[in-house]
Amino acid sequence: MAIYTRARAEKKVHDRLEDRGFEVYLPLKKSKRQWSDRVKVVAVPVISSYVFVCCTEKERFQVLQDDAVVNFVFYRGKPAVIRDEDMNRMWKFLADYSHMDLKVSNFKAGQKVTVQAGPLQGRDGEVMYTKDSRVGIRLESLGLQISAEVEGVMLGEH
Repeated sequence: MAIYTRARAEKKVHDRLEDRGFEVYLPLKKSKRQWSDRVKVVAVPVISSYVFVCCTEKERFQVLQDDAVVNFVFYRGKPAVIRDEDMNRMWKFLADYSHMDLKVSNFKAGQKVTVQAGPLQGRDGEVMYTKDSRVGIRLESLGLQISAEVEGVMLGEH
């Protein structure tokens, strides 16, 4: 399941839930941050304010006890349950394509698309935005929006 956290609390939530015995996933990427006296490479969440946790319905309430957990992500009125297959595809996607460029062509916000190649092949979604080499796609099966800079992931109109 996906949980929504307070801003910039993802790592703390991940660590606390892991310490309590939950299986937790927080996808991170390396990013350069500029301070007044130095530049530092830090690990930042790929999806801001989201942490993924494997738990039962009964354990959901234990997860909600963490002060930095806002709520579970809901889809169609129920907590969004992300299938193992979709999580595996996301892991593969993030591992294989985290440092490549996307070729974005003539897609417009609101347009329905299907990923035609790459680890998310066959997934239906909606283009949320395009900007330079970035595209934001909401994948309904995952119940969230993914923004990527990826070469070789092809989209086709519905």
